[in-house]
Amino acid sequence: MLSNLGKTNKLTFGTFCAYTISNKKGAPVKPLVPFSNLSNSLFISLWLVLAGSLAGAGPAGGQDSDSPRFPAHPELVDYLAWAEMNNPAVARAEGRADALRGTAQAAGALPDLKFGWGEMIVPVETRVGPQQRVFSLSQSIPWFGTLGLKEAEVATRAEAAQEGARVQLLKVRRDIRAAWYELAYLQGAILILNGNLDLAMQTETAARSAYEAGSGSFADVLTAEIDREKLQTRLAGLADRQRPAAANLNLASGLKAGRAVPDIPSGSMIAAGVTLPAEETLWALLQEHNPELTALQLEMDSRRQGVDLAGKAGYPGLTFGVDYIMTGDARVDGVPDSGQDPVIARVGVSIPLWGGKAGGQKEASAGWLRSASADLSDARLRLNTRFENALFAWRESGRNTELYGQVLLDSGRQALDVTAARYRSGQASYVDMVMARQTLLGLELANLRAQTDRALALNELTTLLGITPEELLARSRKRTDKES
Repeated sequence: MLSNLGKTNKLTFGTFCAYTISNKKGAPVKPLVPFSNLSNSLFISLWLVLAGSLAGAGPAGGQDSDSPRFPAHPELVDYLAWAEMNNPAVARAEGRADALRGTAQAAGALPDLKFGWGEMIVPVETRVGPQQRVFSLSQSIPWFGTLGLKEAEVATRAEAAQEGARVQLLKVRRDIRAAWYELAYLQGAILILNGNLDLAMQTETAARSAYEAGSGSFADVLTAEIDREKLQTRLAGLADRQRPAAANLNLASGLKAGRAVPDIPSGSMIAAGVTLPAEETLWALLQEHNPELTALQLEMDSRRQGVDLAGKAGYPGLTFGVDYIMTGDARVDGVPDSGQDPVIARVGVSIPLWGGKAGGQKEASAGWLRSASADLSDARLRLNTRFENALFAWRESGRNTELYGQVLLDSGRQALDVTAARYRSGQASYVDMVMARQTLLGLELANLRAQTDRALALNELTTLLGITPEELLARSRKRTDKES
């Protein structure tokens, strides 16, 4: 139909309706107004608008292809589960482990069986007849124990790669929880600031009314306006910070950018009620269960097997073969064994006469072993530093949580109530009232920050230990029940 547009100047609407344009459900699009004698340009415009509206009938703009499968109102467990199946870094690490397992299976297999076929261009005449073609079959066998060492080396490296995939998954989970906790802090801070903004607007109204009645000063009105503007600016900043925090959450989860910021319920910090074992116990757990250390230890074991494998490089290899020669009948009758096909058994030996190859393999394997050992030592030092920093963050956030949550917040509320009573009786200025409220706001935000830092410290600690915060919480509860 469109090819005919260049041949005619007019196109009736009936001709247009002769062609079916369907939406996604297959229902034909029916005209609403009976037009006739539409020009080509008008028809093309209508056709493009209609096609655009049908194409836009899918997911709304800003949504990605993950939307149908990912929950509309996700929780933390949804992000964690999605990342385990869809995060590219986790998939890459698991794919490497799978590839190494396949390589290990191939490394332990014998070399391919070789079959040869030779055709005599000029047949060789023998007493029993002309030799016409040769078939050969041969099998090479490395020195005893070489294949087993090859398979063991790569298989151990595959185990290390599998532990590396576990390391990557723990990092992804840590990043998801960290982004989730930061979003929880931002949304909690927004709630606190909204409450203070309501109070600031009420006090601003009271200050303006007092000024208009002649019982207040204009300085109080200006102070109230400044306080309100500061709170509104801080609120705008916190609201804007949610977008990059949500982007970090999506990135760690393997989700596309542009998803809506999730609503995080209050009380999502699970650090409350967790009591850690002694520091020596935690360090012993880290040494035993940390997947990074396990992966590096396996890598060093693999390199050690590589050293043993390089020691086999100076030994010869064997090749066993069979040759079968097809022979025609002798030209003279009565020749004994006329046309008999000879069969030849062969044994070959590969002699490593030149020592450069074997020496190079031994030197390379020893270097890889030293490198793996250094990586393991470096990892222990780094993990020890991270462990100390995480423990300090846990202790410091615990002190701050106790200070703000159990001491200073109550004092700040009492100070605000006392200042408000003194202000109503004329014994305190409006500035004293604003300062008391700002002090309480700072204490509330500091308490929320301490709770967030405590959850982040627990997140880092459990990542180092190779477990989840929920598992550590369950162990803590079991320990508490046994002690009680």
